[in-house]
Amino acid sequence: MNSKELGLRLVDTMAKEKLADQIRANVVRSKEGESKKKQGTGLPKSPNSSAYVAPHRHCTICHTPIKLKRDPPICGDGGCNDEYENRERQRKRWNILLYVAPAIMVLALILPIVLNAA
Repeated sequence: MNSKELGLRLVDTMAKEKLADQIRANVVRSKEGESKKKQGTGLPKSPNSSAYVAPHRHCTICHTPIKLKRDPPICGDGGCNDEYENRERQRKRWNILLYVAPAIMVLALILPIVLNAA
């Protein structure tokens, strides 16, 4: 075995050892991350605590905290109500367009075929 082959084997062995060390480090970090996730949000669960935050959601427009059961999910402010109505109209228009546009394209493709066959 010449010195060139020996050097290549040495570099290959060092690379494998480095990769194995990186994998071990990732495993350790992963286990640490799992233990941190299990600890929870850090917020107290008791309503008697001064740091307690009641379960809530946020207004989709201004992000003000609102009750969980609020439907629609807006705070009730006039501006938020108008903006929510506009967004709902746009969403409904897009839903209709999502079905109508492909239907028109399919008709444009199939109609000439059917008319030429007749």
